[in-house]
Amino acid sequence: MARTISEIKAEIGAAYISHETVRSAYGLDENASFDKVFSPISVESVLFYVVAASIWVLEQLFDRHTAEVEQRIEALRPHTLRWYVSKTLEYMHNFKLVQTNGVVSADYYDTTGLSEGDIAAKKIVKYAVATETNAQVVIKVAKAKADGRPTPLTINEKAGLEYYLSQIKDAGVYIKVLSEVADKMNVELVVLYDPSVLNAEFTTGADDREEYRQMIITDPNSGKEVIKEVVQEVIARLPFNGEYRNSDLMAALQAIEGVEVADIASVQVCSDGETYTDVVGCRRPYSGYYELNNIIIRGRAYKVAE
Repeated sequence: MARTISEIKAEIGAAYISHETVRSAYGLDENASFDKVFSPISVESVLFYVVAASIWVLEQLFDRHTAEVEQRIEALRPHTLRWYVSKTLEYMHNFKLVQTNGVVSADYYDTTGLSEGDIAAKKIVKYAVATETNAQVVIKVAKAKADGRPTPLTINEKAGLEYYLSQIKDAGVYIKVLSEVADKMNVELVVLYDPSVLNAEFTTGADDREEYRQMIITDPNSGKEVIKEVVQEVIARLPFNGEYRNSDLMAALQAIEGVEVADIASVQVCSDGETYTDVVGCRRPYSGYYELNNIIIRGRAYKVAE
């Protein structure tokens, strides 16, 4: 960015007066400054102003040239997946891109007159990730609920985003926008717990020879369902479109105080609202995020000696 004329002149003056020969010729001490020694109408001050103004004009020309080159590069280069994510997050609902004679001429908005709050309110997309599949760019998006968790766009919001992307995308690039409800997850666990640390409320009778029963495990101090909360936390901690792993859930369960033995009987997910499939090892959500639909905990108190 070009400096101001005053900044350039100040640098020239400081360099001039710092020279030992100049200080000797004018009889100046080391603490003297240019503005205190020379008046604004002195020959030195006027000369330095003319030089500073010339340098300022040159820097302005350099800045303009740099901006023109960057604009041409931006117009010519193919855009990356990161660029599509960035532009998706910049989408402003019910707002028009910069136009010239009624035609879109830029891939950004004129936000003159809008407050930061107004701009933030119009930027409805809070989560976005782009991937390339079968020669098309797939962009998964979501809004944020009051608690910050993802939630799908409305039909009108999605249509507006698709129209916006169609105006700024590279020619020949096919874009598919996904904004779906969360992939539902059912979890079944086997837990042996320490009854001196955790409480259990059994909801069924013994269902096998190991005397395992369905139960709800709570913290005696807070009354919270600790295992259910940990499962929900593992899901919530995943980044948007992040990969769920059974090993991560197992590690979180084993870290709960009072849980002596934990095993994952099954984890099933559903992305179409109908069919649940088993998760073997890991899985990436179709919608970009998960939601716990149901959890079943089976087990009993841990016995030190049997």
